[in-house]
Amino acid sequence: MRVIESAALNPRFVAGEIIVRPGGYSDLSLTVEVHKLALPASFLTLLGDQFLYELYLGFLRDESSIYLVAEEKGQQVGIVLGTTEPRGFFKRLLVRRWSAFLCAGFTALLRNPSRVAKRFLFALVYRGETPPGRDGAALLSSIGVAPAFGGRGFGALLVDRFCLEAASRGSRWVYLLTDSGRNDRVNHFYVKCGFSLDSRVERQERRLMNRYIRPAATLVAVKSNLEQLGHSHSSTPAVMEQAE
Repeated sequence: MRVIESAALNPRFVAGEIIVRPGGYSDLSLTVEVHKLALPASFLTLLGDQFLYELYLGFLRDESSIYLVAEEKGQQVGIVLGTTEPRGFFKRLLVRRWSAFLCAGFTALLRNPSRVAKRFLFALVYRGETPPGRDGAALLSSIGVAPAFGGRGFGALLVDRFCLEAASRGSRWVYLLTDSGRNDRVNHFYVKCGFSLDSRVERQERRLMNRYIRPAATLVAVKSNLEQLGHSHSSTPAVMEQAE
């Protein structure tokens, strides 16, 4: 398998016919589709296509965000998104584009006003839940692989590329949060990707989250992924969402 690595960390990473590259405006619609396929019953998906589009557009336009897509033969098969400045990131997205988010989520708001309003308020006050003593750590907010392409190492490859991009911007650590209960496959995936359990965080409605952390510049999964891409192994989880 031929691997081409640029001197910079953020341009394309090519492995055979697999490309991991920064996302752009032309990728947004397909990113929405990947999200819907990967996690059809999630809260963000229930808010509708237009809301997801506005959310990912907000990521694309924010200077602190990292937005990478994985392609195989020109087809978008996976995404990873996050930010190097998690404190206030989601509040900044809502403040900048509150009218667009309100219009996009209006139907969902009418269907379930209490739940949707609580989630919007949570996003306004969400500070990223950065691990204590790890100021400057980058937050991996969402990762997803279309189910038809699961089990081939795309997810772990996206994680490594995200971490390298965060390191290139000065982050020493990358962290994430995912549900603690009834979520063994996803938790196991992150441990395989080099994350260690830092602590547990209790959110609203007693939702217990595992907070994982790993060094940003350490390549954990890329070598094994390059050997495994195209072969079957343990399945990649769908999408892990933060400001839910």
